[in-house]
Amino acid sequence: MNPAGITLRELLDLPVLKDAKVISGEKGLDRVVRYIDIMEVPDVTGWLREGELLLTTAYSIRHEPALLPKLVKQLAEANAAALAIKPERFLHEMPIAMIQMSNTFDLPIIQLPKGIPYIDITHSIMEQIINKQSSLLRKSEEIYKKLTTLVLENSGIQAVADNISLLLKSPIWLIDKTGETIVASPSNAHYHSSPNPRYWEIRVDKEMVGKLIVDKEKLDELDQVCIEQARLVFSLELMRRKTAVDTEKKLRGNFVDELLSGLPLSKQEILNKGSQLGLKPEAVWEVAIIEGDDEEMSRQIDKLNHLIAEESQKHHIKSLIHWIGERLVLLLGSPSQEIPAENPKIDTFNWREKLIPFIHNCSGIRIGFGDKVPLWEVQQSYIEAKKAVIFGMRLDNQKRIFTFQEIEMFDLLMAVSESVEIDKFVEKKIGKLNQYDQENGTDFVRTLYYYIYTRGSLLETAKHLFLHRNSVKYRMDKIRELFDIHMENSQERLVYFFCISYHIFKNNE
Repeated sequence: MNPAGITLRELLDLPVLKDAKVISGEKGLDRVVRYIDIMEVPDVTGWLREGELLLTTAYSIRHEPALLPKLVKQLAEANAAALAIKPERFLHEMPIAMIQMSNTFDLPIIQLPKGIPYIDITHSIMEQIINKQSSLLRKSEEIYKKLTTLVLENSGIQAVADNISLLLKSPIWLIDKTGETIVASPSNAHYHSSPNPRYWEIRVDKEMVGKLIVDKEKLDELDQVCIEQARLVFSLELMRRKTAVDTEKKLRGNFVDELLSGLPLSKQEILNKGSQLGLKPEAVWEVAIIEGDDEEMSRQIDKLNHLIAEESQKHHIKSLIHWIGERLVLLLGSPSQEIPAENPKIDTFNWREKLIPFIHNCSGIRIGFGDKVPLWEVQQSYIEAKKAVIFGMRLDNQKRIFTFQEIEMFDLLMAVSESVEIDKFVEKKIGKLNQYDQENGTDFVRTLYYYIYTRGSLLETAKHLFLHRNSVKYRMDKIRELFDIHMENSQERLVYFFCISYHIFKNNE
């Protein structure tokens, strides 16, 4: 912000300048004088400053009065305040070109009174400027103390905004970097974009976190002081909020890690911690795992955050996104199924329906869903979500959305195999087929699996195996010929499907 100053109009009311005359550029009398200097050399390029009042007798250019229009243009380009001339000794008349240039740029030319020393003029003007600056400094300190006291007393960001609005006599808005309103004063004021909005950035840790918008066409110096203090105080408030949010995120992250790792926490401990961190114990929870292309997940994380936040706000149940290694783990809350079924909103809400379009619009990533469980059983849903992705990809390498319900039967099959001799039965049914693959480098086992999985579709099987349809037909003919395997019987298809599925899961193919 520029230092404080006073307008040319105010300066001309000073006793020392009561006999001064405005020769030209009268429309610029509201220009603000912040500095005063005396011209002693003809070349002032690079020395002029915004808000400068330049005093001269034109001595240094007395032999080249044609340089005066150029001087006026240089002053205008530097956004200086005015040119004040004592013409009686070295400049007997004002060049017409200079007058015209002055009127063109609305940069006043003032004829100083005769016989008044420069020291009297500079002393009087600087006294006024210093007094103005001192007054603004005192008011700036008062504003800062008032606003910081509100922050330190934890009065809330609305109280801070209301005080700033009152000081500026104008509605204000504080918006975040996405354009969402953080606070407005009056609180019911609606921000509307304009072609030339007056806004100032708010930064925290050198990062732009928001903007202060003021609905006021003209700002005086006190307004500008107020805005600078407002930016500082809003930065403090948002920094405090950021610290609180970061701390809460860390605590939530630690809590989620504890839940998913299966640490021996009691049900009551989980309920208490969950409540403290805004995770409603009465809700039901499901875990979804997103994995795949790291760059794609990084590109889409903001959209996913927005989607999760938006849906969480609608249903008043906070859900979380948590990184574990290179996987995104979503802890998704839904209204409890125990709530009366007559509420249609509760019956229709489904996180999978909300996330499926998002996944379809992202290439190279996949998602697995566990079942809905109480908060204290979230680890089970996490394990199910992992299995959904792992087993689902083995069963269908073209799909990108998996649920535990789809692979639950196969999971049970693997669990039962630990106590039942399934391997002998599987070996009996597909052992020769598998051995032929290993000895000849063929892929008949997977071909047969996808042929059954796609209900005998040569085209769909070819898509899964990245083959031509005729290649799949050739393989199936060979399978029937060499191993006497026929798929006409539905019971046979079911037996072979489960045997191959068991083989795929067990051998991690």
